[in-house]
Amino acid sequence: MLELLARSGTARRCLWSLEGAKAETPGAFVVDGKAEGLTLRSADGSPVLEMDGRTVLELKGNGLLPPLKARSGMKDSCLPPVAEAQEIAVLDGAFELRRDARAFVNALVELRTSVGRSKLIYAPGIADTSNLAILSYLGVDLFDTSLVDHRAAIGQLSLVEGSMSVSKAGWVPEGSDLLALNREAMFRELALVRSMISSGRMREFAELRCHSTPWNVAALRIFDDEHYDHQEIDFSVIGPRFYCNAKQSLVRPDVKRFRELVKSRFHRPEHRKILLLIPCSAKKPYYSSKSHQLFRQVLWEVPNSQVVQEMIVTSPLGTVPRELELFYPAAQYDIPVTGHWDREEEAMVKDMVLSMASQGYDHIIMHLGDEGPIIQEVLDGTITSNGSPTSNESLGMLKETLRELCSRYKPVEPSRDRWAAMASVAGYQFGPGGEALLEEAYILGNYPFMKIMAHKEQLGMLNPERGMISLTVEGAEAILPLMPKVTMGDFELKGSLFAVGVSDADPSIRAGEEVAIMRNGKIAGVGVAVMSGREMVEMRRGEAVKIRHKRK
Repeated sequence: MLELLARSGTARRCLWSLEGAKAETPGAFVVDGKAEGLTLRSADGSPVLEMDGRTVLELKGNGLLPPLKARSGMKDSCLPPVAEAQEIAVLDGAFELRRDARAFVNALVELRTSVGRSKLIYAPGIADTSNLAILSYLGVDLFDTSLVDHRAAIGQLSLVEGSMSVSKAGWVPEGSDLLALNREAMFRELALVRSMISSGRMREFAELRCHSTPWNVAALRIFDDEHYDHQEIDFSVIGPRFYCNAKQSLVRPDVKRFRELVKSRFHRPEHRKILLLIPCSAKKPYYSSKSHQLFRQVLWEVPNSQVVQEMIVTSPLGTVPRELELFYPAAQYDIPVTGHWDREEEAMVKDMVLSMASQGYDHIIMHLGDEGPIIQEVLDGTITSNGSPTSNESLGMLKETLRELCSRYKPVEPSRDRWAAMASVAGYQFGPGGEALLEEAYILGNYPFMKIMAHKEQLGMLNPERGMISLTVEGAEAILPLMPKVTMGDFELKGSLFAVGVSDADPSIRAGEEVAIMRNGKIAGVGVAVMSGREMVEMRRGEAVKIRHKRK
């Protein structure tokens, strides 16, 4: 039985149980030994995988590294005739595929697509301490110690930095047990991988570890460049703070998804006539930073500043409309600031700025720092910063420019502007038509704690803790055709909804999204998805939806 404990992107942590025996994944089978209950032994020349002495898979072929393949249900299947064994799929020829990073990644993606999320993928003979993080991020659940054992036999240490001859490692005492050292390093790294998955930082960890070998770098780049759709399914729409310290952070799936959704879903409110481009800040969310408080102070002092659309220019997100600054990952990322942008960053931010500027603004104001010269290559506008954007001189120029431009337009009521801003948030979060949530509604509260009310009934609330609109049952009903739906069985909803009680779910659901719980064709509750829609259907154990409100 497989239970999902945590997911971080395409990597996952599971509890695997069989007839009372249990093991956590990612995990490794120990060759002719024991650790965490998983053992790989040879029986009559054929490898046998065991968990606490119970056979979970018998593999045809000789030696510990045969060309293996999971062929469930076929006459020549290598799986024993027990239901639990169907939870393992073996990557065909993993040891041979390691020579070609593209072939390995493609084969792994094909296997996961074929067997779904309810099976554990075992990649025999390929695990080294230096590639465990990358392999786990790619989606491998099970490994073995055969490669690190082999390294010990030929006098090599298996380290996170790569393999090293023990003769060149002056810190290893003569006569040390290399087999024990290599296994200890491997299991220490596996424990760290599981911890990173549980904390939601596996992508960041994979970017850190990938630089140990060229193969790791190639595998991650190929996975990103050629299999974005495969990855994006498993990336939550909420998450913890993370660092973008590598160039590869520019294309991590959650970052790329944010850029694409901003381009396709964010549309300026009709009364916003002036586009104001401002720099990002080290502190997140932006509104809490000292620099953005200064920018906001200028806007508060300018009459009719409601006609201004604030747009933050940043890497790796490109552009972040002020309305979306609470959404993941805009409120969670952190980057090293050097003042220098590489070609990929420049091309990305130019594309995003041009996309936002093409929405029909009458005027563009560029109040930027180091980003200024880059944006000026593709946009014409009024430059209001001289050196630091937060200097008294720059802020004074910004205020005077805004006063003159804002005075040209009819006054816009602050209440209308707040309503329009929330409508933009709903349109981004729920997709085209999401603005319908605000059709007969009004807004209560001060940013960022704002409630959506209709007929004295709360429909939803914007809260910086989650960074998006949290709906009530009434709010979900107001936009039910747009809501991602999870269909449950005919039973009373108590507490969370678990995967075993899910009969169907929209495949478009991502973990962290607001979802409507449907029972017998009617809405039974609303909550936050803990799994993707596919996992809810395929898995039989684990929390599927954390319920917020249910129909009484």
